[in-house]
Amino acid sequence: SLKGVGYFLGSWLIGISYGLALGAMMALVLLALPMAYFGLDPQLGVSPSPGRLRLSDVFDRSNPNLNWLSLARLFLFASRDFWFEVPLPFFLRTPPCAAIGRPCADDSDCGSGTACDAEAGACANLNPGGGCGGLGWSRTQVGALLALYIIAYGDGPAPPDAAE
Repeated sequence: SLKGVGYFLGSWLIGISYGLALGAMMALVLLALPMAYFGLDPQLGVSPSPGRLRLSDVFDRSNPNLNWLSLARLFLFASRDFWFEVPLPFFLRTPPCAAIGRPCADDSDCGSGTACDAEAGACANLNPGGGCGGLGWSRTQVGALLALYIIAYGDGPAPPDAAE
C-alpha cells in the first residue's frame, strides 16, 4: 500500500515540481527505514545452513519441469512490470490523434493531453516525445490509476500457505 501511495503522490507532485516530488519520495523512504530496521527480524534472509550457497543448489534436480516453470514465471512477471512502467503510462498520457492540429484560440478549445500553440493557432501535443493515439490523461490521472492497481494488487487475497 505504501508503494501505491508513493506512486500517486509522486505523479501528483511531479506536475508541481520535480525537486518537490524527489524530496517527498526521499522523505517517505527515510520515514519507512526505521520501521524496516527495527521492525524486521534480524534473521530474515539468513540461510539456516552454514556454508556457501551455490547456484546449482537453487535448482530442483529431481523435477526439471519446476525449473522451467520458474523461468517462465520470471519472464512473465518481468514483462508485466515492464508493461506497467513504460508502455501503459505512455499510452494513457499520449493524446488522441483527433485532438492534435485542431484550430484553437486558447487551451479550452483543445482536448485532453493537448494545449493551444498560439503561434500555430492549433492544438499541440503536451508531451515532449510527441505522438498520438492514446487517451490523453494527466499525470495525476495516470498515477492514480496505477497507484490504485498497485494497492489493490498488493492488498489482494494471498494464496493459502502450502506449509499449513
